[in-house]
Amino acid sequence: MIARPVTVAALLLVESVGAQTISVQGVIGAAQRCFQTLDPRVCELTLDQAEQLQRQAVEHEFYPCQTLLLGLQADLMLQHLGHGRGSAAVADLKDIAKGCAGL
Repeated sequence: MIARPVTVAALLLVESVGAQTISVQGVIGAAQRCFQTLDPRVCELTLDQAEQLQRQAVEHEFYPCQTLLLGLQADLMLQHLGHGRGSAAVADLKDIAKGCAGL
């Protein structure tokens, strides 16, 4: 009986950590780190966050933002594979900030 409340508490903790709110600015900052550091772990995490944000854009029918985020995801994948667009990808982050404002 003691293990059950502990298990429930652990599951709630995992759910609350996984349900963190992802913001446009947070994803943009993470993408900048990916493009600058070339750290594959940072790029993978940012790709996951961009995917979650892109799904939020779909839920809110914010399709221009979704399109921008799909482009960001492509840039993150290219960066992760070692074929990034460098400063062009960084420059696109400003468009994402404008096009996804309010998400």
